[in-house]
Formats: sequence, structure tokens, C-alpha cells
Amino acid sequence: MSAARKLTPFPAREERATTNRAPDPKPAISVAEPYPLLDPGEYVALCIEASYEWARRWSAWKARLVLEPQDYKGRPYIGRLCKFLGLGKSAATPYAGPRSQFRLLWVEVNGDQPTRPDVSDLTIFAGRLYRITVETVNKNGKGEELATPHWYSTVRTIHPVAPSIPLNLHNSRNLENPLTDQPSNLRKLPQAFRAT
Repeated sequence: MSAARKLTPFPAREERATTNRAPDPKPAISVAEPYPLLDPGEYVALCIEASYEWARRWSAWKARLVLEPQDYKGRPYIGRLCKFLGLGKSAATPYAGPRSQFRLLWVEVNGDQPTRPDVSDLTIFAGRLYRITVETVNKNGKGEELATPHWYSTVRTIHPVAPSIPLNLHNSRNLENPLTDQPSNLRKLPQAFRAT
């Protein structure tokens, strides 16, 4: 460097010009809702909310059933117990395949196979009682052990408590027809419908 050019340091923080304006308060940090931790077991739960949306984290459509156990007497818990059901990974539209958990549960709740190729309303799930199996998750997605404060509960299985009456709007008269007493039909009937 030439001697003609003299470097001057930045002024120290105290020397900088200040205004009489008070600094903006920092916003509070939003913390995610806590995961529930229940005692593992089988319970009867009421579905209080059912919805679906695109989950960016998983790059997939997910249906979410929010459940409140009705007969739970274990440790106190906070958070919302949910059952998540996959609806495909195509961002264009959700899809429930023939053996997907969503479609299997929908058929159980509906009492019959779907008569339309689409479902846009999940209110069929809400307000119903379900038998659920709750398990504790103590490993992460990589199979590594989680520290005890990070354990949480998940719903592994879910089935409606009471069977539904089939609703077929395209042939409502069919619900009034008695079953035919042919031997081939009687062998295939579930035990609950067989004559005693």
C-alpha cells in the first residue's frame, strides 16, 4: 500500500451514531404442539376431527384422525393423539389404493365398498368410536434409540367399534331384501349374520 492512502478503522460500537428509538422486542419462539405419551394398550377412542392435506415433510397426502381415548386411565398426557393414513405421493391429487389403510378403514366405517371414485368429505370418520391399539415410539426413523423425554405414542391399529349399516344411495331398495338361503351364501356369511 502506498503511504498516501491511510486506512481508518470502523468506529467502535459505542461511537456509532445512535437514535432515540427503542429496539424492537424479539418475537416469542413458537414451539410445536407436544406429542402425546400414553400407556401402551388397546382403548376405545372418539374421533373428534378428520381432515387431509399435503404434508410437505413427507411429500405425500395424509389423512389425520384426531382421537380422544374414552376408557384411558393411565398416566396423564398432553397433546393430540392422531392416526395418520397415507393418501399417495402424487402432488396433483390424493389417492387411496385398494389395500391402503385409508380405504380399508373407509370401507369398514361406510359398511360397504365405495359407489363413487372419489371422497371429498371425511366427516364419515368424525363422531364415531374406534378400537385403537396405542404403542410407544422409542426409536427414530433411522432405528436409533430416542432419549426418554422424546418418546411419544402412535396409533398402530384402528377399527370402528360398531359395524356400519351399508348405505348404497344408488339402490336403496336392496337394503330391504332378505338374504337368500342358498348354501353357497350361508357359508360365506360372517358369523354375526348367520341364523342360530
